[in-house]
Amino acid sequence: MSTLIFLDTGVLGKLIHPLVDQSKNRLAQNAESEVKESILEAIECKEWLETLINEEYSLAISEIVNYEARREHIRRIRDRKSGSEEKQKALKAIQRLDALIIKTGVAYFPVTCEEGNVMQEAAEVWAFAHNNSYVAYDADLIIAAQAVIIKRIGIDVIIATTDTEDFNRLLRQHHIEARRWRDIKP
Repeated sequence: MSTLIFLDTGVLGKLIHPLVDQSKNRLAQNAESEVKESILEAIECKEWLETLINEEYSLAISEIVNYEARREHIRRIRDRKSGSEEKQKALKAIQRLDALIIKTGVAYFPVTCEEGNVMQEAAEVWAFAHNNSYVAYDADLIIAAQAVIIKRIGIDVIIATTDTEDFNRLLRQHHIEARRWRDIKP
């Protein structure tokens, strides 16, 4: 059985960070410490993804992850209060997202698919979460539902995320694991 690494919104957000293309040396000289840490993590995440792609791992994102990553950048571009630099960074992030989907071979899973009803499966996962007093965001429930459907058709799934706890509680019964992206070693 092959394994698919399904990227969560937190990981995708790092990958499309508008300053991720800066060199580490330039960054070390120019950025404030909090900003520098965020950008360094984004650079590390980009290098991680490039390694996975070069080693021919199967990677995918969900349509809901695309939506979550894209919406805030669109809001910034359209907000009259945003300055031109902020709008340029948001535009660059959207361009990076589009390039990731189109050019890198990362598969794109729509919310609707022939293999199963994603929203119906998400309702099942929600019911499980609710009955077990788990709190989960709708987008996470949809991602979890897609992972269940993918697993059902014979593909192992690992969700690459920045926070494993919610996914692992939701998906343990389906034998699907979430791991911090740094812990997925090529």
